[in-house]
Amino acid sequence: MAFIDFVKKNKWCITLVAIGVITVLLIFTINFWRTLLIGVVVALCIFFGRMLDKNGKEGVKGFFDALFKKRQ
Repeated sequence: MAFIDFVKKNKWCITLVAIGVITVLLIFTINFWRTLLIGVVVALCIFFGRMLDKNGKEGVKGFFDALFKKRQ
């Protein structure tokens, strides 16, 4: 039970350390720029996924309409 309590108490620390270790391993094995590209693609996927979950296709359409609206 002590280990489970430790994990519950420190879940964010453990999660972020794991993400840090994985990031360092990726940087050392596949190069910094490829790792950065993976991070950007994952961040975009999370952004659009949350937008789709929240507002559906209309939310994504509204985002791009606002981003590329014509200026006069």
